[in-house]
Amino acid sequence: MQDTGIYLNEGDIYSILATGSIDMGSVKNNEKPERGYYGHGRLIARIGKTRYFRPLYFKKADKLMATNSGKLYLGIQVGKMTYSGEPLNPEYYENIKGAFRVDIIVWEREDWVQIAHFFEKMKEKDPSNKAIIEAFKQANRYKNMYLAEAKASKEIEETKKKLQELKVEPPLIEQDTEAVTENKPIVEPKSSTVDMADHEKVKELETKLAELLKTLTQIDGMKAQLEEERKKITQLTQELEEKDERERELLSKIGDSSNNPPVIVIAAPSDGVKTESKAIQLTGVAEDDTGISQIDIYANNKAIVPEDGRGLLVKEIELPKRYRFNERIALNKGLNTIKIRFVDADGLSAEVMLKITRIERRRNVWALVVGINEYQNVRNLKYAVNDAEAFYNLLVEQNQIPPENVILLTDKKASLKNLRRALGTQLKKRAGKEDMVIIFFAGHGATEQDASSPDGDGLEKYLLPVDAELDDIYTSAIPMREISHIFRRIKSERIIFVADSCYSGASGGRTVNVTGIRSSLSEAFLDRVASGKGTIIITASGPNEVSMESEEFKHGIFSYFLLEGLKGKADFDGDGLVTVDELYPYVSDNVARASGQEQHPVKKGMVEGRFVFGVVR
Repeated sequence: MQDTGIYLNEGDIYSILATGSIDMGSVKNNEKPERGYYGHGRLIARIGKTRYFRPLYFKKADKLMATNSGKLYLGIQVGKMTYSGEPLNPEYYENIKGAFRVDIIVWEREDWVQIAHFFEKMKEKDPSNKAIIEAFKQANRYKNMYLAEAKASKEIEETKKKLQELKVEPPLIEQDTEAVTENKPIVEPKSSTVDMADHEKVKELETKLAELLKTLTQIDGMKAQLEEERKKITQLTQELEEKDERERELLSKIGDSSNNPPVIVIAAPSDGVKTESKAIQLTGVAEDDTGISQIDIYANNKAIVPEDGRGLLVKEIELPKRYRFNERIALNKGLNTIKIRFVDADGLSAEVMLKITRIERRRNVWALVVGINEYQNVRNLKYAVNDAEAFYNLLVEQNQIPPENVILLTDKKASLKNLRRALGTQLKKRAGKEDMVIIFFAGHGATEQDASSPDGDGLEKYLLPVDAELDDIYTSAIPMREISHIFRRIKSERIIFVADSCYSGASGGRTVNVTGIRSSLSEAFLDRVASGKGTIIITASGPNEVSMESEEFKHGIFSYFLLEGLKGKADFDGDGLVTVDELYPYVSDNVARASGQEQHPVKKGMVEGRFVFGVVR
């Protein structure tokens, strides 16, 4: 660990920009005690004399806040470490190569507008620096959140003031006796028309106030979610250190007597644990002064061969006195019994029994997948059906959602009647509160003039089924205001709507010019569609853009990168799960690049906690 010479006070906000890597290929003899250990070559930080260090995850929008006061130390983790940050076996790592270039910034105050502006200027000077790009994304995320909060708070105060002014009772108007005697015109009190206008204004302001308060609540939820993510990272680091501490404490109790059987220490999992996972990682260590001659691991009475292929070690010239194990073990539904047995050179044995219970997932997933190429009355598309079928296969094969839970409607099957039945009846009846609902639509979108549109642009947006008629779009297509209503009818508090279509009225993409007006996919429209509790909407393109298809990909550009991200390319933290917060930046960046910056996906809405969209296999 290196002393940076920087002192942090508790609560300080700081940024660490790091580029580089460490080559671990030259670890001495590939020493067995360190094999399979997490974190090789990663950069770590520690503040003060605390025993806990934290890995630096540069691909996460994680605000770095000092949790205690002290000097900032940076280091590189190459294997097992002591609490001071030094390697347990420094002799193994004498020849490793590589370096990190590190810049550290401690901010005078938590002003994300200035911080984002700073990183934006740095990004302009060095556009290929990944650390700067990630720092800008992080700062910009917080900036947008705090600006939205400030704007909403200001509008709330202004709205309250206007309401107070309108609700103040007017003073009583006294009769001017002098005016009567001199035949002057008498001033009449406010007419009922004015009163009615005030009444309508009050109602309008009260509605606006309710929406602003709702927005403020959503922003508070986002801030709480970000803080929860930060706490989870800190907690994970502490748990890993505490696990190592238990292992070392138990190993230190090993006596010098050669008549003792091997000592076995299980670092994870704990005995009696219950999990929804289909597999667990069994980690631990065994030690014996005479040497370990035999290893047996059984899961539900079935022998497990260790990763390095060893079972019996009796043929080795020098038996290892310490053996670390790190095995992934599949779990059956219900109770699982795991037995670990070690035998030393004297034939003395020791074993540990663990009981792990795999419980059924309490949530279910329901999905509607739609793709339309062959429209009856509208210009055809090429690859919308490809998009839908590939998305269906991903849900069923990779995410292992039961096929009976997924409704697939393509071309002729995607009629207005079938779409309404699937959205308004089948999903409504099937999805429970704890379930997740996924809706994917690849096809044409369209607009129509509508002065009553609540989005402020005078247009209603539609999804076009296969039998849509452009001269009667109101009765033959599904208006987005109805989609918003359908979301509110579904009980689930986790709904994600993905639309590879657009509403710009331009030619060449997945849109149809019905009105001759090039419309915007307004903020108000997206906010309205995603306004339900736990609803997220991701659209293929932004305002005044088209959703394009690609001859190279044989897909819509948006759908192609959506699928690639869900297959694993968006799993930035490598935990085998793709969250919406991981997926959207991956899709957004790649779609913009592949379309020559002519198409920019948009995401709206939020849910509590992590929203897992895909499972990487």
